[in-house]
Amino acid sequence: MKHLVASLVLIILPFSNMLTGQEKDILLTIDGHQISKREFLRIYDKNQQNLHSGETTDVGEYLDLFINFKLKVIEARNMGLDTLPSVKRELDKYKDQLAKPYLIDQETLDQMLREAYERSQREVKASHIVIKIPRPTAYKDTLHAHRKIKSIRKRIIKKNEDFSAVARATSDDPSVKTNGGNLGYFTALQMLYPLENKAYSMDVSKISRPFRTRQGYHLLKKTGERQARGKIKVAHIMLVAPPSMSEEKRKEKKETINSLYHRLKQGEPFEELAKKYSEDKSSARKGGELPWFNVGRMVPSFEKAAFALDEKGEYTKPVKTAIGYHIIKLLDRRELGSFEEEKKELKKKITNSPRYGITQDSLIAQLKKDYHFNQQIQNFHRLYRYVDYKNQAVKWDRLKADQDKAPLFTLEDQTYHTADYLEFLKELPSDLDGKFRGQYLLDTAYSRFVDHKIIEYEKSRLPEKYPEYKYILKEYHDGILLFEIMDRKVWAEASRDTAGLRQYYKNHRQEYMWGERFRGKIYLADNSQILEQVKKMKKGGLFRKKYDDQEVLEEINSENEKKLEIKKGIFLKGDNPIIDLNAWNIGSKDQIKEKRPYMVKGEIIPPQPKAFEEARGTVLADYQNHLEKEWLAQLRDQYTVEVNEEVLNEIKKNH
Repeated sequence: MKHLVASLVLIILPFSNMLTGQEKDILLTIDGHQISKREFLRIYDKNQQNLHSGETTDVGEYLDLFINFKLKVIEARNMGLDTLPSVKRELDKYKDQLAKPYLIDQETLDQMLREAYERSQREVKASHIVIKIPRPTAYKDTLHAHRKIKSIRKRIIKKNEDFSAVARATSDDPSVKTNGGNLGYFTALQMLYPLENKAYSMDVSKISRPFRTRQGYHLLKKTGERQARGKIKVAHIMLVAPPSMSEEKRKEKKETINSLYHRLKQGEPFEELAKKYSEDKSSARKGGELPWFNVGRMVPSFEKAAFALDEKGEYTKPVKTAIGYHIIKLLDRRELGSFEEEKKELKKKITNSPRYGITQDSLIAQLKKDYHFNQQIQNFHRLYRYVDYKNQAVKWDRLKADQDKAPLFTLEDQTYHTADYLEFLKELPSDLDGKFRGQYLLDTAYSRFVDHKIIEYEKSRLPEKYPEYKYILKEYHDGILLFEIMDRKVWAEASRDTAGLRQYYKNHRQEYMWGERFRGKIYLADNSQILEQVKKMKKGGLFRKKYDDQEVLEEINSENEKKLEIKKGIFLKGDNPIIDLNAWNIGSKDQIKEKRPYMVKGEIIPPQPKAFEEARGTVLADYQNHLEKEWLAQLRDQYTVEVNEEVLNEIKKNH
């Protein structure tokens, strides 16, 4: 609700420190708070058009709404609502969200977008060997992994051993036993960024030097490169048959998929067979349809068969993968679009990937220069005395007892001390806590601490660096205050005040009227003979029983066959076309979609007041408006509102 209210707020509080105009530029003064012509026009020009009617709101009318909003927010601040923990939490959450675009290096992001687009026009094929670094990690673990990968490269380069054979013998990649380290063809944004960089910068047949990713140390052999094959959309029928399945069961699955293929050849619809038989339930509901994909997204055997299809509607013979058996149908194919066409999707992928952190790293490097980052690293190194190098551990009790307040680094006029770093260590980020050891932990955490404080410092400077950011943040802040005070003074109050609500209803009862209504029933029969039977049963006679509705239904319907339906209730005009035509002669038979024979019984109810419970929702809304008007009248009496008529007339003249 708070998000909704804040997004709908069309006006914001004054920014007196930003407004340098003279007295003649002040449009409005409320209890000493000055609002400039510039501030009012910024909001009015953006929101003067009524969202519902499309008409332009008159300046005077909009100013009145503007004043009402200002009065509410000023009152909220005077009540101290801006100090509530819930308000602060909500604002902090929004600050983080709003600040994100300002806390990256846009130039770096633009370069990464262009790079990803250019790379996506080619596909590369490579094999790799990875030596993972054990967790929790100490420097010796990293050194051990690096030495091991270097010795593996030496075997391949100097002893001329086969790359795939060495990969099977040494790589920590769990899939190496089946693929020999072969990654197949892939394109941009599908691999870890360092691996992608290496693959696109190498020549075919070359073997890289060791390089590191968050997985560990790698060797990469580039085995191919080609033009991108674009994206395809396919549907599939899949029967699950993993390697762990018994041979007998696997044979049954194979026979079933062959049978389905034969039925397709006989002309049965692919979509219907997929819905009925495919064991990929998420796609089966859509006739087997899968999302668009390009090279590197599917298992190699599936991908190879799918991309081999040429014509839309063409389908493969049964294809075996590690998952099971598939029949794949080509639905559509498309080439890579222009940079502008692909930019949005590329940005989304980069933003949701670990490589997005590079844009913040680049910003941090620049901020260190801008804010004259000066580090006294020797004071940090003094903390190494709390490292147990023998066991690669940190002596936490002694470290946390340290009262050292030595400076670690400065940013402009801000100094950060050892005590600040020790406070940071009390709540380690989850990706550090328990996963690093000894000096490696202290160094990694310190680097994270420095980055965190630089970003924190930059966030505190955003309002003065970016006026638009300050305006939007202030708007959201006032939206939260508006919600809080409206809830206290109007919404919650109206809901609590049951006596006042009922009295308001009693005083305005004639405003909550039902229009003309019809109370009755519609009898819907499968055919005219049944309808005639119903008429006779309802009418009765001298020697015939007169049946009630329940008896009619029991007589005509059976457990397995329902030949008669009765709809009963109170109907307003427009609720039901059959009632409209028969009760009020509104519409025509052509507008009635119901094709079964019918009979209508009932009576028209004249207009009458709604009962309290029937009108409760509308009464509550009206009572809230009533309370708000009374409250605003009090605020107008409580606060002094002065309008500079000269400035207002100038605005009216130009708008």
